[in-house]
Amino acid sequence: MTDAAVPERCRPRARRLFGLGLGVLVLSVLLGGLSVLRLRRGPRAAAGDLEMPGLSAPVEIVRDSLGIPQIWAASVEDAFFAQGLVHASDRLWQMEQLRRVARGELSEVYGETALDSDRFLRTLGMARAAERAVRELCAECRRRIDAYAAGVNAAVARWQGPLPPEFVVLRIEPSTWTAADVLAIEKIMAWDLADYDIGLLLADAQRRGGQALLDTLLPRYPADGATILEDAPSAPARAAVRVSAGAPEVPSSPLDERVLASGRVPELARALLDGASALRGSNSWVVAGARTRSGKPLLANDMHLNLSVPALWYLVGLHAPGLDVVGMSIPGSPGVVAGHSGAVAWGFTNAMVDDADFFIERPDPTDPNRYLTPGGSEPFQDHTEEIRVRGSDRPIPLRVRATRHGPVMSDVEARAGQDLLALRWAGHDPSPSAEAIFAMNTARTAAEFVRALEGFHDPHQNVVFADTAGTIGYWMAGRIPLRRSGRPPLLPVPGWTDDNEWVGDLPFDQHPHVLDPARGFIVTANNLPAHGPVSALISDGHFEGSYRARRITELLDTAYALDAPAVARMQMDLVSLFARAHQHSAADAYRQAGEVARADSLGAWDGSMAADRREPLLLYTWLEVVRFRVARELYGGAPGYFPMSVLDRMLAAGRVSPATTTSAVKEALANAGASRWGEAHPLHLDHPLQGVRVVGKTLGFGHEPIPIGGDGYTVNLADHSGRFPPFIVRHGPSQRHVVDLGDLDGAGGFILPGGESGFPRGPHAFDQLPAWLSGGLVPLPMRRERAEARGASRTRLVPG
Repeated sequence: MTDAAVPERCRPRARRLFGLGLGVLVLSVLLGGLSVLRLRRGPRAAAGDLEMPGLSAPVEIVRDSLGIPQIWAASVEDAFFAQGLVHASDRLWQMEQLRRVARGELSEVYGETALDSDRFLRTLGMARAAERAVRELCAECRRRIDAYAAGVNAAVARWQGPLPPEFVVLRIEPSTWTAADVLAIEKIMAWDLADYDIGLLLADAQRRGGQALLDTLLPRYPADGATILEDAPSAPARAAVRVSAGAPEVPSSPLDERVLASGRVPELARALLDGASALRGSNSWVVAGARTRSGKPLLANDMHLNLSVPALWYLVGLHAPGLDVVGMSIPGSPGVVAGHSGAVAWGFTNAMVDDADFFIERPDPTDPNRYLTPGGSEPFQDHTEEIRVRGSDRPIPLRVRATRHGPVMSDVEARAGQDLLALRWAGHDPSPSAEAIFAMNTARTAAEFVRALEGFHDPHQNVVFADTAGTIGYWMAGRIPLRRSGRPPLLPVPGWTDDNEWVGDLPFDQHPHVLDPARGFIVTANNLPAHGPVSALISDGHFEGSYRARRITELLDTAYALDAPAVARMQMDLVSLFARAHQHSAADAYRQAGEVARADSLGAWDGSMAADRREPLLLYTWLEVVRFRVARELYGGAPGYFPMSVLDRMLAAGRVSPATTTSAVKEALANAGASRWGEAHPLHLDHPLQGVRVVGKTLGFGHEPIPIGGDGYTVNLADHSGRFPPFIVRHGPSQRHVVDLGDLDGAGGFILPGGESGFPRGPHAFDQLPAWLSGGLVPLPMRRERAEARGASRTRLVPG
């Protein structure tokens, strides 16, 4: 149940755009004499000694039976070189795709189909921001990133046999990896598509339905909703700006429709950014040793992203003097993003920080090359880029303009004679986040870890952590911009005044945080940090509801003598407090419609969203019909933005008419199309080339749909889209990990919804999926003897 607009955007169409005109290319593969089986499975893992120029000393790589590498090196730089090599060996196409997304170079591969997306991505300027960030790197950080990039390029240089099948099918060569490419991936992760969308969607609602409709849609966190700092004191806001009280201010006059339309995100760019941008839903919790069997803290984390093939994350262990860390890494970037260092464990959830504002810029009526500011008109910053398009000899020129606030996003769809939309985004600024990741990877105490977090500017994260000494903690990491107006704006704001300018950042010691709370655990699930002024500085109100946080808290409240298996079972919990909140409204509607047996079933239900249950299907088919009908009522008969969170509020307040809820039953039953939730709620693990004629099936891209339970509010999240079944699930736990600080090598572990390999039918493409579906975890031992005991293959890199 997505919070997207009604009707939902055409995501399947965006995915199909990849396939236009590519199906016949399989003939070139087959006629070229390449083995389809070899393309599907990839090259065999190298074994023995491999000469590698650029190393200072030999490096040992031990892979377990799932292909997960553990790397032992004589220096940190050599360890990162080897990490670049294994990333490229297993995920080269994924890295190439991410690089092209950041740089806006999709048209070179996909042709004119991708041209609008490249215009958007070039205008957004992630690659330009990454180039600027490279110049700000400290010397040590630059050496480490360069070593990683050298490892990527070494893997390509010594590649034997056909490249990954995507390169062969698309007939392209891998790009040379650079430090800027590493930092560009950081920018993709920092990008929050929902934050970009919401202001424009609300502005459109105000234009179409006036202030009354806008007031209905404004985000409101429940007064009794669970907060992260429950029962814990929070740092006072001492920022040098006024903190506005009450609801965020909104402009009284609606914006022009053309201005709003010009800021749209092209569908292909949307689909690609959805797959790797900031985590809109995640769970993490940490439990003090007083509540655990081992007497040491337990930490759990599952980060929610769009699920695809291959998985976003890559499991790895890195070991060198001063560096011992295991956990999740991102192909294309060195280090471990979340995991443990043998002394400190940590996990992330999205902090929901509003770090992107739209400014309405007014061109100078006397000179179109200038725009208005409080001090008079100023010239646009202006440059031209060239977009190369497959099948064309001539590159397409793109004029990119920027104001003092940032790039003019409305130039993507040029519409003469109107106001413009410029984007102020924290991700455009240089960030020491890469350096912070390295420091987090080497932290030996909670205090060292917190010092490392201070440099972690983006993406904004709620970070839970624990150390072997027994400390548990939470700190909101990331740069939190302060506005002169006192809080983030909900809608686009005038750029010709200084009323909404960014005037600094909230000091790190004033970020929401807590150490060793009295209740003995900390829960974060994208919910409000705390009621009070600091939260008003962080966001315009778009925190997730507290259903997941409340359920995790319920499970922990009475739990003692916890161990890693018990915590892993909590991660798989399928009780939806959202379903419990609305099951009786649904039961009443079914009863009024004469469906007594179904009403009785809903009324007696415990809220379990298990795949074999019928009640979730009865609830959600009804909810989606009600949502669609209420949206049409509010928008005067037309569809429009109306997230499930607003319907949640309206149903709870009794603001949906009985006529609407009762009449929805007949339509819901007519479109149910299945008898059990799992049948109507399949998980799709799609590959970008899965829909290409002949190629997708021949080479085995993607995975068959899998019936699963859950919903967007269960701890084991399985968020769906669609007005009627099948409700397609593409959003859920992109990984899970559980760390017992009392038994780092023998308890807990990690898991991905797929595997380490990006080759579509390689032995490690989906070998972790069964455990991910059932709640299993894979050990990632820190001690070498344990890792060696699990080793299935060994490779030794020697200086060349």
